[in-house]
Amino acid sequence: MIEVKHLKTLQALAELRSLAAAAATLHQTQSALSHQFSDLEQRLGFRLFVRKSQPLRLLHRGKSCCNWQTRCCRKLARRCKPAMNRNRRACALPLSAIAVFSG
Repeated sequence: MIEVKHLKTLQALAELRSLAAAAATLHQTQSALSHQFSDLEQRLGFRLFVRKSQPLRLLHRGKSCCNWQTRCCRKLARRCKPAMNRNRRACALPLSAIAVFSG
């Protein structure tokens, strides 16, 4: 499952293009954010960024995923807000929802 925290991580990294800046924005350590991002890439089955570049550089699939993430967050904000207020993990997405990025 892809959780809301994964979408927020992807959004911060795509906008800020820096692990340090994204970690600060999300109030996490760089190590925690890096592990979370690695978990997302593992769940997706492909890389989203070139990590060794400064600033972080989105790969083609990363750009596609960021576009999808933006649309997804808008929908989540409208449809899942009551559930998210009760339980932050209540809104998660099945991997089949992101299958479009694997091909």
